[in-house]
Amino acid sequence: MSKRISKMLFSKERVELNLVKDIIKLNSTYYVNTDQANSKIKGLLSEARAVESLIDEAIKSANKLESIISNVEKQANELGVNPFSIDGYEDANAAIKESSEYKQVLATIKKFISSI
Repeated sequence: MSKRISKMLFSKERVELNLVKDIIKLNSTYYVNTDQANSKIKGLLSEARAVESLIDEAIKSANKLESIISNVEKQANELGVNPFSIDGYEDANAAIKESSEYKQVLATIKKFISSI
C-alpha cells in the first residue's frame, strides 16, 4: 500500500475515533446533567406541593376571617365601638388584603406543578 493511501486511512480512522469520543463525552455530559436536573425537579415539586398546602390553608383562614370581620363590624357599630379598638381586628384586615396576593402566588405554583 502506498504511503499516501495508508496516511489517508489512518487519518480517516482517527477522525472517526474522535467522533466516537465526542459522542461518548457528550452522552455522558447529557445524562449526568439530566440526572441532576431530575433530582432537583423532584425536590422542587415536593417543596412546591408543601408551599401550596400552606398557602391553601392560609387562604381558607383569611376567607373565614372575612365573614367574622363583617360580624365584628356590625356588632361594633351597634355598640358604638370603633372596630380598630378590638384586638386582632387590624391584623385580620391585613391578612384578608394580603391573601389576595397569596391567591396569585398559589395560582402560579399550581401552574408550575401542572407543567412538570
